Amino acid sequence: MRCSSFEPLLDAYVDGELTPVRRARIAAHVEECAECAALLAELRVIDGLLLAPRQLEPAPNFTFKVMAEARCLPAPRAHRSQHFAVLGTYVVFAWVAIGAFLAFGGAAARAMLATIGGGFARAAAAFAALAGTTGHLFGSQTYDVTAAMGVLIAVDLVFAALVVALYALLRARRAPVAGSTEPC
Repeated sequence: MRCSSFEPLLDAYVDGELTPVRRARIAAHVEECAECAALLAELRVIDGLLLAPRQLEPAPNFTFKVMAEARCLPAPRAHRSQHFAVLGTYVVFAWVAIGAFLAFGGAAARAMLATIGGGFARAAAAFAALAGTTGHLFGSQTYDVTAAMGVLIAVDLVFAALVVALYALLRARRAPVAGSTEPC
């Protein structure tokens, strides 16, 4: 028999899965054929490597080396998307979609406009009733209460802006200190 007949059987020969007759034929062929003998030796080495469990131990200073290299890496930056560009794109797309619906919507578009108009009319009537009720509730001091509420909203906005500015300032001062622990 030729080598091409024996080569597919060599793996089964190494695993001991062949009948005694086939096993004897392959053993006789391997004694005569140097190529099949080399292939059999290679299969035995591979089988030995696969059967022997290996435990890999990292180098004693592995953690130290990894942490030293991690300290030398540049600080990660948060991905900042351009919020106004995204918001602007959304608004433009929404208005184009609304305009297309109104232009090509026909009766459905007219019904929607009538519904929205009725909703605005009811909201205006509700605001007028609320203004009349507030006028009765606060009397002549309605404008003073409205001005005080406006001042409170302005103070809240200024306070929120100060908190955001303080956070940005502290973060900017803290970033160089965190990055300069060790020179690389």
